[in-house]
Parts: sequence; structure tokens; C-alpha cells
Amino acid sequence: MPIQIVSIENATSLRVTEKELTLLHEIGLNLIPTATDFVDYMSSKYTASQSGIWYTLKKLKREGIVDFTEKGEEPRPLGLTQRGTKMIRGRIMGVQNRKYHIAQVPSIST
Repeated sequence: MPIQIVSIENATSLRVTEKELTLLHEIGLNLIPTATDFVDYMSSKYTASQSGIWYTLKKLKREGIVDFTEKGEEPRPLGLTQRGTKMIRGRIMGVQNRKYHIAQVPSIST
């Protein structure tokens, strides 16, 4: 079931699946410092394929929602970017036809 997250302030939106939202929630808990350990954890907790979790993580990274170290990159922990944090902290504004939520994403001053 896709979820539509909309920022009213800058008129941007992003469609995420429940699987992606679950990953974002788990990453937001900051319990697991590396992407590899996170994939192992998620695979065992949710009985999901590791390749599917890697695919989703890389997709979220390309979209600027999460950050983590990939081969050949400078080491850094798995975590939400500022955009990812905004998404998780978004306030659910309503449900339409039980297909998606519309969330207003508050701005975070830097």
C-alpha cells in the first residue's frame, strides 16, 4: 500500500511503500550503526530477503532520505538524512481511500 508524503511548505512529495516506511522507522531508532548489520537485522526480524532490503536502502539513499557507507566510500554510520528525519517527524493529516496518507512535513531549521 503506497503512502504519499507531501510537504505543504515547498510543494514536494515522495511516494513510499509501507516496506520503505518500516525501514525508515527502524533506521530512525538508531539501534544499528552499519548498513550490513541493519540488513541482517531486518532480514531476520521481518523475514524479508536481504537483496530486497539492500535494493530498498539504495533506493532511499539515491532519493536523499538515508545515508550509509557503500564500497569504496568514506566510512559513516547508517542514518536518516535531514529529509528522512522530516519524513519520519511528519504529521499525518488524513487518510484517503485507505491507499495513502498525506503528511505535512514541518521544516527543520539548521
